[in-house]
Amino acid sequence: MSTTRKSYLLVVVFLCITASLALAQHSAKGKTAETATTALLQMHSSYQQANATQKQQLLTQFAAMAAQRQQLLLSLMQSNPGDVLRVAIPNNVSHTMPPTVKKYVEQSVTAQGVLEVLYEMQGTPDKTTGAVLHHFLNSPTGRLGLHFAASAPTHLLTGSVVRVHGVQVNNELALASGSSSTNNTSLQTVSAAATPTNSGAVSTLVMMVNFQDNPSAQPWTASAVQNMVFTQTSNWDMENSFQHTWLTGDVAGWFTVPVASTNCDTSTIKSKALSAAQSAGYNLSSYSHYIYLMSSNTGCSAWWGLATIGGGDVWVNGQYNIAVHVFAHEMGHNFGLYHAHTVDCGTQVMCTSGNFSDYGDGFDTIGASSYSSPHYDAFHKEQLGWLNGGSGQPPITTVTASGTYQLSPYEVQDSNPKALKILQAGSTNSYYYVEFRQAQGFDSFLSNYSDVMGGVVFHSASPSNANSSDLLDLTPTSPASFSHPALVPGQSYTDATTGITIMPVSVSSTGASVQVTLGSGTCTLANPSINVSPSQSQWVLAGSPVNFAVTVKDNDSPACVQSTFNLGDTLPSGWSGVWNATALTLSPGQSGQATLTVTSPTGTVDGFYNVGISATNASSPSYTSSLTATYVISTPVPASVSIATNQPSYSGGQTVAISVSVTSGGNPVSGAAVSVVVNKVNKPTGGTSTLSGTTGSNGVAVVNYRLNRKAAKGTYQTMGSANSASASTTFMVQ
Repeated sequence: MSTTRKSYLLVVVFLCITASLALAQHSAKGKTAETATTALLQMHSSYQQANATQKQQLLTQFAAMAAQRQQLLLSLMQSNPGDVLRVAIPNNVSHTMPPTVKKYVEQSVTAQGVLEVLYEMQGTPDKTTGAVLHHFLNSPTGRLGLHFAASAPTHLLTGSVVRVHGVQVNNELALASGSSSTNNTSLQTVSAAATPTNSGAVSTLVMMVNFQDNPSAQPWTASAVQNMVFTQTSNWDMENSFQHTWLTGDVAGWFTVPVASTNCDTSTIKSKALSAAQSAGYNLSSYSHYIYLMSSNTGCSAWWGLATIGGGDVWVNGQYNIAVHVFAHEMGHNFGLYHAHTVDCGTQVMCTSGNFSDYGDGFDTIGASSYSSPHYDAFHKEQLGWLNGGSGQPPITTVTASGTYQLSPYEVQDSNPKALKILQAGSTNSYYYVEFRQAQGFDSFLSNYSDVMGGVVFHSASPSNANSSDLLDLTPTSPASFSHPALVPGQSYTDATTGITIMPVSVSSTGASVQVTLGSGTCTLANPSINVSPSQSQWVLAGSPVNFAVTVKDNDSPACVQSTFNLGDTLPSGWSGVWNATALTLSPGQSGQATLTVTSPTGTVDGFYNVGISATNASSPSYTSSLTATYVISTPVPASVSIATNQPSYSGGQTVAISVSVTSGGNPVSGAAVSVVVNKVNKPTGGTSTLSGTTGSNGVAVVNYRLNRKAAKGTYQTMGSANSASASTTFMVQ
């Protein structure tokens, strides 16, 4: 076939692939990313095997395809970072691509820096519509957005130094997990941040900021802001913390920053506001918290408040009215608090999945806080040390035996218990927190909620998970349930799983009497949990066996007996799957592991292939769980290796510099592991040395072999190998 004809066909391949990507946009993004990745690798293979003229013709299209795929991955990074990890091209493959293409291709990286955690409160102070939790890594090389496929970290605060490993696309990084597990290789804590300042006088600087395109906008006076923050909000902190915490500080500005009011550049707004305050004579080191009160920024119209979890920065979009609950909510994040949620379980009080609302708890200012400026719930006050913190703070009673327990009004300053803490599930370290709330102080709005004042309010939370506070609806069949969630005398709640029964016996304006009966519970079956590692195989040749480690957890209630879970798989036609164990027998709460070895047929085309895995309760088959792992086949273009020494002959005691060059399709391969073996030709025994190195950006690795002063004279052979290719040369010792 002529060169022109080959070139034409390669261009047609590119155009067909591009068209298929456009059509695939109507399918799931993850599947589209698989298609885009396979297409890019096909183009890469065609490019590497083309001649010089064809390569020049294809390079523009190759780069355009890589740029298109990069935009797809950036979009996927926001919605499903796990898919970015799944389709990521390994570094040893991307390094063989030409520079104009490689700049668009993701890289597997490890970085270390300071963690920044931000909560964005969307909507308006009167109507919150959603929340976005952001994680950033501020490193010496720049700022990276962090996106977790599972378990966004709740154990770390802003200011923690962490080491992360993931897949980088532009300035965004996808990570497998943010869990606190010690064997988590995606995120490791180098040093945790200091505990936020949330006691005594919290020194705060409020900077009133307007923008270069509207410098006359000054919707509040300094005295009005002073009153709102340092009188009203400070009083809120004093009451909530039982005189433990209050605000002190100054109001500065107005400062006009060199940012347009349509540009939501919070980092620049922060730096310019701090610089202006310092120029105006404020000693920034005198404050631990900083509030950037913006006149009106339409670029930030999606949210009204932004704050660091831990740290000390708060941005308030002043196009909305300012109020106590705005500052109390955002500074709660600075103190280390996450949101107060609800999970609508229909006719049930609790469930493993339901309609989740990040701000659902309207009886907690760190929740929706749309009713007024209510107190934080008991779990959040315990986190802050405002309850159960010693130093004269009111206690929480941890219930360990059946009995009748007393609660005093939640808002009253005294030494009596303000909440009961009852273990719900030891496997998740979760508790019921029971409070008795009254219409006093900032909770005065409760006068409109007779069930709350006449009963007790429940939350579920885990002290090991800062983002776990859920308001429970104890009357789930009633309308407007989370507006009337309390349990009143004459009603009781029984946790069927644990057998715990909680019943308010009597309630008055001065206290509540609550009966708690601990029990063993009844057996409640549940779907098992199932996990697989790896969730995606390495890129392997067709016909390669791949091991998938499958972990199954029995989620039945503690009162249940052992269950046997049958393991199953669903594979592409013609593939083989072999389990080392076809069933696991587990007790409630116990986990077990088995290995599935999957082998594809020789000659299977490159691509991403689904491996279905399931675990089913043998005696109750309706209780089952399944997931999908990925087996990736990729056939690399063969590499070429050449080897040379820096001179043809040497004397004893000299150093032999050995250069190994690795190319693929005429392009240098960087990051390739190189092995070099040196041995004396015809020497009967011994005399063999093995050296190793890694190719640089030019595809060359240089290793040094030092000759002994009494090295045997004669011919020495050196063999270099990398990426399944090898080459050899010789040198003389005289």
